[in-house]
Amino acid sequence: MDIESFPLYDIEGDARQCGQQYGRAAGERIDLSLRTYRAAFERVGLNWDRTRALARRFMPMIEAFDAGMLREIEGVAEGAGVPPEDIVALNARSEMLYAFQQLEATEPPDGCTGVVVMPSAAREGRLIHAQNWDWRIESLELGVVLRIQPAKGPSMLTFAEAGTLARAGLNSAGIAVTGNFIKADSDGRQQGVPLALIRRGILQSELYANALGVVCRTARSISNNMILTHADGEAVSLETCPEQVFWQQPEAGILVHANHFKTPAALARVVDRSLETTPDSLYRDRRVTEALQNKRAAALLTEQDVLDALQDRFGAPRAVCRSPSAGPGGASSATVATIVMDPAARKMRIAPAPFKEHRFTEYSL
Repeated sequence: MDIESFPLYDIEGDARQCGQQYGRAAGERIDLSLRTYRAAFERVGLNWDRTRALARRFMPMIEAFDAGMLREIEGVAEGAGVPPEDIVALNARSEMLYAFQQLEATEPPDGCTGVVVMPSAAREGRLIHAQNWDWRIESLELGVVLRIQPAKGPSMLTFAEAGTLARAGLNSAGIAVTGNFIKADSDGRQQGVPLALIRRGILQSELYANALGVVCRTARSISNNMILTHADGEAVSLETCPEQVFWQQPEAGILVHANHFKTPAALARVVDRSLETTPDSLYRDRRVTEALQNKRAAALLTEQDVLDALQDRFGAPRAVCRSPSAGPGGASSATVATIVMDPAARKMRIAPAPFKEHRFTEYSL
């Protein structure tokens, strides 16, 4: 696949209008998303009728979490010409697959390495927030960038798979978020709000405290690590599992998180199953941290220093920058995109398939 950039869609208005515009503009990619994940559900024994029935169970919880998000999902479905539960299934695909405890047996590992450089450690004096997103190689054809001007609240810029409401992104209030895979033994035992919608809730926040509160107060089905930053120089890594939230803050101006629990409290209280599928997380996390610490010892860090660390190829194909390799069930995984955000400038740059080369496209609010 030779993808030079991900398409940008501008949407504005109330929730239903934003959804309708998104569904119409990204209709072909949403159709491809549905075909891609329909096959994934079928591999765990879920036919599409059963998948839709499970998706309908999430709708009351989504409405209670944020009624506007359900209206937007309904608008996306209307614009794309599909039932609303199809769009719910895309936004809750991890939750539904994990509910059957089959994701690790059938899908490639969902990696990701997240990085933050605080203003105090950055040459330009501005916070840098970056991530390698590792997932199925087909997602190169599913990625979209949404520039959203809602009727109320901050404007948002988010990278997502077509049909979903958010993955990584930033908003006009200076808040940014990325998310990384982690897994606990309690995953899938309760129903919760889909991760894609929790991230969207973060981006809808005007205040950083409220963004943190979205994570800390919301019921979750599965674990996830979310890194939340603010342009004025705040950053925290939240290791979440269905019952608890643990936190890690930068040390010496640097924060790195890959795909295993790191906080002492989590290590003492959580049965971490992350390393069963992503054992490479141990050296990816260490190598990126050490690369940045070594450069920081000599000089303040630049965006290029971060990108160099995220290009590390040790352990290939299971490297910081993952080249395509076959996973369980025959699906291939890779680093689908490198994302680097400057929340102060309200800008995000994304390079598809960085295992080839960094060819960035800049998006801004």
